[in-house]
Amino acid sequence: MTLAAQWAAGQIPFLSNQEKVKHLGLQLWSVRDDMAANAEQTLKALANMGYKEVEGFGFEQGKMFKMQLTDFIKILKNNGLKMHSTHFNLSVQDLNESNGTLSDRAKKALDDLAEAGVRYAICPWIGEADRAQPQKLVSLCQAAGQYAQKAGIGFGYHNHDFEFTTKGADGRMVYEWLLQEVDPALMTLELDLYWVVYAGQNPVEWFRRYPGRFRLCHVKDMAKTPARQTVEVGDGSINFTEIFKERRLAGLEYFIVELEHYATTPMQGVKRARENFRKIRIA
Repeated sequence: MTLAAQWAAGQIPFLSNQEKVKHLGLQLWSVRDDMAANAEQTLKALANMGYKEVEGFGFEQGKMFKMQLTDFIKILKNNGLKMHSTHFNLSVQDLNESNGTLSDRAKKALDDLAEAGVRYAICPWIGEADRAQPQKLVSLCQAAGQYAQKAGIGFGYHNHDFEFTTKGADGRMVYEWLLQEVDPALMTLELDLYWVVYAGQNPVEWFRRYPGRFRLCHVKDMAKTPARQTVEVGDGSINFTEIFKERRLAGLEYFIVELEHYATTPMQGVKRARENFRKIRIA
């Protein structure tokens, strides 16, 4: 019997995902109030929970969490933490339509992040006006990807549910526009698994349609309630084991825990989410 056949038959145990997943982080939006109150103390507590990586948000004018990026990176390093990716604000207004280049503001952000050693700068959200202009959004992402590549940093896009429910004039979903029209060499996708399922989509089907395009993912679970709010990983309805069976097909390398609603406190919630993630069977 081949190794693959033995695995399929359940004769070879799944390895611990401690061994399988090299990059497990936390999106700091999950503990935003704690970060605002005392960033250094919060990061120390996250490190004590076992987190080794975090993903930032709100990077603007060289600052993150009201401190210079270089100072923030020092605090991370002092606590044994790394920030391989961060969200940063980007909109169609950052596109110079006359020549297809980025605004100086966006260029400076990418330069600063690249210099700090961040691997991926992620566009986390687009406003309603931008969603109605998928061609301009494609041009923006293309321009961002081109500049990021020159700066020495990867560029990515993070979804919510509207990318699957908003369509362009040709009937394609916004997400299809991004995957089909932006050069894959210039942009990766950070797939938010919660929002994909919330929109009634199957993440595995997207992996199969666009293999290798999803370098990062947000891991947050969905409550078994009519509101379908976020809950700690492992306490909801999303079958992460089935999704992560296809992680190699997807190209997934970075798994980023996120939590937006809290049964206890944000810090207790992200601690439980990490512990539960470690129990997921990952092929």
